[in-house]
Amino acid sequence: MVKQTIAPARRTPSRRITQDWIDKRIASGVGQGVREQYRPWIKVRSIASLGSSHIVPGVKVQRAHHLLSKAEFHFHLILEHDPAVIDIREQYPLLPQAETHSIACSLGYRPVLYPRTNVPHVFTTDFVITLVREDGSEKVIARTVKYRSEITELSPKSRARLLEKLAIEKLYWSRREVDWKLVLYERLSPVHIQNLVKLRSHAFVLAAIASERNFQKVAEFVDESRPDEIPLRLLITKLSKVLFMDYKAAKSLFFHMLWQRRLLMDFENHEIDLTRPLKVFTPEPTILSICDGRRDHA
Repeated sequence: MVKQTIAPARRTPSRRITQDWIDKRIASGVGQGVREQYRPWIKVRSIASLGSSHIVPGVKVQRAHHLLSKAEFHFHLILEHDPAVIDIREQYPLLPQAETHSIACSLGYRPVLYPRTNVPHVFTTDFVITLVREDGSEKVIARTVKYRSEITELSPKSRARLLEKLAIEKLYWSRREVDWKLVLYERLSPVHIQNLVKLRSHAFVLAAIASERNFQKVAEFVDESRPDEIPLRLLITKLSKVLFMDYKAAKSLFFHMLWQRRLLMDFENHEIDLTRPLKVFTPEPTILSICDGRRDHA
């Protein structure tokens, strides 16, 4: 069972940011490292967040992920479920500050400083994602996630300033030949997100249940059944009898296999509903990653 902490938005006591404070954080390794060793620049409760923030134990990367909004959390689910994603680094700092300061000047923008100081702001990108290609090589992409309202509900002046900041972020990554995109939360499939929310708690199951023998039995059962003709609850009930296990364990195994993509379905368009049939099937020998298709994070 994967548990998460949901923290209400809050702001730490105001303090004046100094370059010395930033330098000490960098020297201590904040914002550096990969996979389990990575330390996000911003953590939950360190700043005010939009909506509920989440501290999420990683499924793919075994460390706590700090996600500052529901939008970030839901996008994180999509990344974790993507078999091509091998690392997720959230709240990634764009260092050195001198570079983003220089980019702003080169574009004719007013440099971004911390309030009441002359200290250049440390820009962050919501997600820096490492993918593995089919040939085994790795690729890094960067994604910033926003609600549409974060842009459309701003005053013209504030919107123009936000777009300037996004342009700085984009050019920073372009210089590194890293693909950067802005992801609007409203473009993500609500059905896809709800399915992943239901499945994620079954990402880890007891080893006695998640055996290769049981995986094979479930796959054979699905191939020989007509899952799109009977309610999912009835399908799992029949499966539990084949596996000689109780309904709850059989459901957990079935959902685990969907999370692991040992069983496939149309995750984006068909909702997992126990009272309705679900068209589920076993994978072909070669499966294209969702990062090879049209996706907002690809």
